[in-house]
Amino acid sequence: PPRRRSRRLAPAATAAPSPDTPPPARLLDLPTELLVRALSRCDPADIARVAAVSLLFHASLALEGIRLWAQERGFELPAQPEGESCAVRWLCFAALLCESNPPARAAAGERHSVFIDGEGR
Repeated sequence: PPRRRSRRLAPAATAAPSPDTPPPARLLDLPTELLVRALSRCDPADIARVAAVSLLFHASLALEGIRLWAQERGFELPAQPEGESCAVRWLCFAALLCESNPPARAAAGERHSVFIDGEGR
C-alpha cells in the first residue's frame, strides 16, 4: 500500500538548507518558525479564521501566531480564564480587545486619580 504522508509540521531547521535542496512542496513542509511569523502578520480575526478551518493550524500555529502578534505590538494578553475551553478563541478575543482598547498610562494614589478619555485627554 502507498505510504501515507504525515500531517505533522516540519521540524524547525537548525541550519540553512543546501542550494541543492529543492524548495518545500507543501505549506506544512516549511519550518514552524516561518509559519508562525507569517501567521503573526495577520490580524486576530484572520488568525481565528485560519484556526477554525485547519485543525493543524488550530493545534499549534494559531496559539504561537497570536502570542507573537501581541508581543510584536507590546500587548500583554491575560491568562485564559477557568472554564474557557479554547485557548485560541480566548487569545484571539483578548488580542482584539487589546487592539481596540490600547493601554493608556494613568496614575492614581490615595487622594487623586487620573481619567483618560478615548482620545487620550
